[in-house]
Amino acid sequence: MAAGTAAYAQTATTTDVGTVTVQGNSGTAQATGLIQQEESPKARSSVNRDYMDKQSPTGNPYQMINLLPGVNTYDNDGTGLFGGNIRVRGFNSDQLGFTVNGAPVNDSGSFAVYPQEYTDAENLCDIFVTQGSTDTEAPHVGASGGNIGMTTCAPEDKQRVRVSTSVGSNSLWKRYVRFDSGKLFDDRFKFFLSYSKTTADKFKGAGSAEKQHVDFGGNLNLGQGSFINANVLYNNAVSTYYRTVKKDEIAKYGPNYEYGTTPPVHQPGVNGTTQNDTTYGPNVAANIAGNNFYGFNVNPFKNYLATVNGHFQLSPTSSFDVDPYFWYGFGTGPSGIKTLTENNIGTQLGGGVRDINGDGDNRDTVYVYSASRTRTYRPGVTLKFNQQIDNHKLLFGYWYERARHQQTAPFTRVDNNGNVSDLWLNNPDLWLRNQDGSFVQNRDTLTISTGKSVFMQDSINLMNDKLNVQVGARYSSIDRNYTNNPSLASASGGLYTVQKSYAELLPSLGIRFQLDQQQSVFFNAAKNFKAPGNFSYNGLLSGGKYVNGVYTGGTVRDVPVDKETTWNYDLGYRYNSDKWTLSGSAFFIDYRNRISSAWNEAFQAKIDTNVGDATSKGLELESGYALTKNLSMYGSLSYIKSKMKDNMRLDAANSLPTSGKEFPDTPNWLSGFSLQYQQDSWYVFGQAKYTGRRYTTLVNDDAIGGYTVFNAGAGATFPSTTWLKKPTIRLNVANLFDKQYLSLNANSSGSLLTNNAYDLPGSKGSPPSFYIGAPRTFTVTLTADF
Repeated sequence: MAAGTAAYAQTATTTDVGTVTVQGNSGTAQATGLIQQEESPKARSSVNRDYMDKQSPTGNPYQMINLLPGVNTYDNDGTGLFGGNIRVRGFNSDQLGFTVNGAPVNDSGSFAVYPQEYTDAENLCDIFVTQGSTDTEAPHVGASGGNIGMTTCAPEDKQRVRVSTSVGSNSLWKRYVRFDSGKLFDDRFKFFLSYSKTTADKFKGAGSAEKQHVDFGGNLNLGQGSFINANVLYNNAVSTYYRTVKKDEIAKYGPNYEYGTTPPVHQPGVNGTTQNDTTYGPNVAANIAGNNFYGFNVNPFKNYLATVNGHFQLSPTSSFDVDPYFWYGFGTGPSGIKTLTENNIGTQLGGGVRDINGDGDNRDTVYVYSASRTRTYRPGVTLKFNQQIDNHKLLFGYWYERARHQQTAPFTRVDNNGNVSDLWLNNPDLWLRNQDGSFVQNRDTLTISTGKSVFMQDSINLMNDKLNVQVGARYSSIDRNYTNNPSLASASGGLYTVQKSYAELLPSLGIRFQLDQQQSVFFNAAKNFKAPGNFSYNGLLSGGKYVNGVYTGGTVRDVPVDKETTWNYDLGYRYNSDKWTLSGSAFFIDYRNRISSAWNEAFQAKIDTNVGDATSKGLELESGYALTKNLSMYGSLSYIKSKMKDNMRLDAANSLPTSGKEFPDTPNWLSGFSLQYQQDSWYVFGQAKYTGRRYTTLVNDDAIGGYTVFNAGAGATFPSTTWLKKPTIRLNVANLFDKQYLSLNANSSGSLLTNNAYDLPGSKGSPPSFYIGAPRTFTVTLTADF
């Protein structure tokens, strides 16, 4: 390949990704890297190193799999640094299981996904999607709609230093360096270590992103088929949010409507008088909303992930795998300016807020900074035993993890220039306090989640291996132990605890029949489930009052949402030859108690709700074809028709008319296309992705139109010298024709949906908000080995 050397993925950990083959040759159906010859008895698609080598190196995993069938995704700005969202067959991102080297990376509380946090594209060898059916051994309790896995490339066999730099639109600059040790200690050990730093400005409005990332991978060969592979990633990023906008705001202010650049200022404090920053003259005159300043809308976050795959070959027919992992995450967001009113009253939490502006009294209303602060410790392990008995491949295993998820929201001061005294909210000395010395918190919760699965699978080869039958089952459970400490949040002023357990037996059946050397058919049926997120436990306290700064009395309401289950069915056909690879499947999904976000009258807030039963049915096709030795193409086509069966209850007297409606943000039609020409040391390609019209509310009273975005790229490798090897240049252009389009804002979990855009009986209309599609964006990358 012009853009890089051949690389092979490390042996799969925890979640079996099958055999990952990197095709380095033109003239094959897999030359684009967008389709592989799959053998799984379920719908499955993937992209490999060949494809990722040609894409922008700042791209996140969502962007890499955008053309695959059933995948509906967007990126907030084209660089991959600011996040985005994904749906597969209509499943939200928080209904999909995500793994990196086999370890789960969904948020342990809400199951949300943050694609910009996980990887450097240069170190990934494979990203796979199982559309609809979660793998038997997958470490998930929140995946009702399949899983997406990322696998890191193994260290190189020969010592190498790779250096890469990328520049592009909006002051984009990425610096990347990787060292591969080559084989050491009698060829038994090798490792790599990489570091990157990426910066970019927003394409509209003020603000930027800065990301630093470190990856380590090591392989130890123990001999006789046994090995230990280890990977560690570290990510540290600070980015500014893009403002979401409603249609009427776009009409009034235009598509470039963004957060402002002028911070609000404080009214000078005077002892014995009342000051109020919200009505202070300069703020009113400049029409400055407190949370309108871009510097108060930032997302600092850092995380670590360590994974180990220990594979021990006990005999030629049996093996044992030990796969421990540890995730740590810390950061804030969404963030923003808030107002606090000083007081010294016993009927307020903690006796009221202490003097903030230092004028010696407790009379003032002052702008302060706060954000949702989260710290997660998440160790886990998967144990697997494999045994071959005649034509049976038996798998037995157990998965366990215990996540400690602490979520708080302290307050800290801001100055008149918009500087935050503690942007990361990690210095308690700078936090504001109540009269009794306690910290002022907008929320204060601790969720301990214990996830477990026991699983087994038998893969049976019959009829001289023409017929493969996979019968599997797993029993998965999660125990939530939730503690709400007193805070300012509504209905959270007092201490209460919630203990909930969710469990489900999840059987699966997969059948693949090889019609001839090139053709096969498959059928798959699998049950999946998703436990409610921990946000469902917020605000359960009602009644009660403050006495001497302490909340007393009150009752704890029941958690308002139950688990969601799905049955996923696939019937498919595959054709594989050197020049043509084709895969297609018809699917049907049967939901029970589908979870979505909806307004709850009793809570006076949007909360997760079981919106009733639903079905989805559709068709997915993908194909790769080598037109000539140098010219190859890939295409995908997806159709889905979803239907909600029930009206959603709002209260005793009112229901939302959701029966018969389609899932929001789920286009009936999606299609992708890629055409690539490569010869000797250069290549060029073009891509197109069509996203169809889709509804934006649960009652389908608002919609956004379809659109097509075109991307293009080219690259060339120049002759090596004695010290410079394979110098490569490549160009990537996203949204080539500068298409304007909207993407629905459904937050990082993908489930924050609007009930209805216009007023209905019992439900006031609330127009949905959107992200503005990123304009034309280019990246130029120079890479060389030393």
